[in-house]
Amino acid sequence: MKNKFTKTPLIVLTMLILPLLVKSGNDLYGQNEQSDSKAVEIVSNVLNKLSPGQWIARYAFTNYRVDKSEQSYSLEVIAKDSKTIHVSFFEPPRDKGRQILNINGEIWSFLPDSRKIVRLADRDSIGNGDFNNADVLRLNWLDLYNVKVVKESPTQYVIDMTSQKNSGAAYFLIRLWVLKSDLQPVQQYFYDNAGHHLKTLKYRDVKEFHGINRPATLIMENVITGQRTVLVVKDFQKSQGLSESRFKPDNLGK
Repeated sequence: MKNKFTKTPLIVLTMLILPLLVKSGNDLYGQNEQSDSKAVEIVSNVLNKLSPGQWIARYAFTNYRVDKSEQSYSLEVIAKDSKTIHVSFFEPPRDKGRQILNINGEIWSFLPDSRKIVRLADRDSIGNGDFNNADVLRLNWLDLYNVKVVKESPTQYVIDMTSQKNSGAAYFLIRLWVLKSDLQPVQQYFYDNAGHHLKTLKYRDVKEFHGINRPATLIMENVITGQRTVLVVKDFQKSQGLSESRFKPDNLGK
C-alpha cells in the first residue's frame, strides 16, 4: 500500500514550510515583537533610577567563589549618558589605575601595568566576577531590546526584553520584574538564544542617594557555576558639566 503522502508535490511542501521558517527566523530576534507603550514607560522609569542622565557613583564588588574564597573591588563609575560610561578601579592594589570606557557598545580598557589600551567584549567580566561589561556599562536597554509586559500580578509587572536584530545586545532575552507601587526593579533573568537561563540579578535594599531612590544592593547569581557577585552602591548622585575628555579612548590612563 502506497503512503498517501508520497505524491505530495515538493512545491506544495515548500509553500507550507517556508512561511514557518521565515516566521521562526524573524521571531528569533524579536522582529515581530514590537515594544508596547506600557512596557516602554515602565522600563524608562526603572532606567531613570539606575542611570538618570549624567551621574557619578561609587561601587563595591565582592565575588563569592565556590571554593569559599572572596575577591573585593572598589571603583568609581561616571556616566555621560546611558551609552557613554567610564569606570576607574581603586581597589585591590593590583587593579588600581585600571580604567574601562564604553561608548555605545564599543568598550576599551586601560591596563596600568602595560600602559596599553585594549578592546573588550561586553560579555567580558568586570573584576573577575559575575557582572559583565554589559551589565554595568550598557544601560540603554530600550535601544537594544524590544520590551513587552507579559504578565501582571497584584503587586508586580513582568516584562520580557527581547534582543533587537543587529543590536549587539549581550543577551537574547532578559525577563524583568518591577514593583507596581514605586516601579523599582525586583529581579532579572538572563537567557541565551538557546533558552538557557544564564544568570539571575536580584535588586535589594532601596535607599535614597541625593534625592534618587534606587536599589543599593545588587546580587548577580551565576546559574551555571553557582557563584555570585554582590555589588553595593556606596554613593550615587546626578552630575553636570562632565569633561568630554574623560570619554575619549585616547585619554584613558591620562
